[in-house]
Amino acid sequence: MTASAEGGERAWVLHRYPYRDTSLILELFTRENGRLGVVARGGRRPRSAFAALEAGRSLWVHWRGRGDLATLLQAEEQGEVLDFAGMKGLILFYLNELLLRLTQRGDPLPELFDIYEQTLQSVALSGRQIWALRRFERRLLEVLGWAPELKVCYHCGRHLSGEDAGTWYYWPEHGVLCPDHRPAPGTIAIPAGALRWLAGDMADGPRSAWLPDLRRCLERELRGHLSARPLESHRLLAAYLARAGQDSYQRSKG
Repeated sequence: MTASAEGGERAWVLHRYPYRDTSLILELFTRENGRLGVVARGGRRPRSAFAALEAGRSLWVHWRGRGDLATLLQAEEQGEVLDFAGMKGLILFYLNELLLRLTQRGDPLPELFDIYEQTLQSVALSGRQIWALRRFERRLLEVLGWAPELKVCYHCGRHLSGEDAGTWYYWPEHGVLCPDHRPAPGTIAIPAGALRWLAGDMADGPRSAWLPDLRRCLERELRGHLSARPLESHRLLAAYLARAGQDSYQRSKG
């Protein structure tokens, strides 16, 4: 990590928490320096310029320092503030939790920064939350060097072609198996078309029928890199959906 960014660089706020009596620690995701921890001195004071900084805010930041925590000198908001109310807020929490758990401070990942920004905009502005998440998960694995090969059968080398219309098998941390092989323990059945989408540029959304299979494959893949500690965002999402289901039931009862 460089000693300063006094000329400024782009960043997104991933997380914030109190520090000492009046300050804040912010976890930032910057384009040039990767994930960065900074102290916003006096940031908890109501009139502080840093008081409104929170997750999901796009900034132009100036900072100075080395080591685990630098000092935030200035932060200016960039563009419109995106809306992350309700379910969108839980999706934001999930994306940020993945970055906090799977990346290291001071590791520049400009490609991942661009993918993250594109995903936030898709979630907040276009309503394409679900498949944007699947695209982000796959790109995250690719950038970090953990993405398995999806176009070639792990056992026989058969290539996934545009004519394949049957079922293949996703094998987390290994790759995929073609229909000619008996599924290994832990494999997940997935339509060939869904696999082609995941192995491609994912520029357009997949068929809605493929989304549950894509979720299972990527969730299992990521789980292998998250250690035994579950994601807090998954727990909150389950609670949110349960509460939404109860509210819907109460409305139906009048």
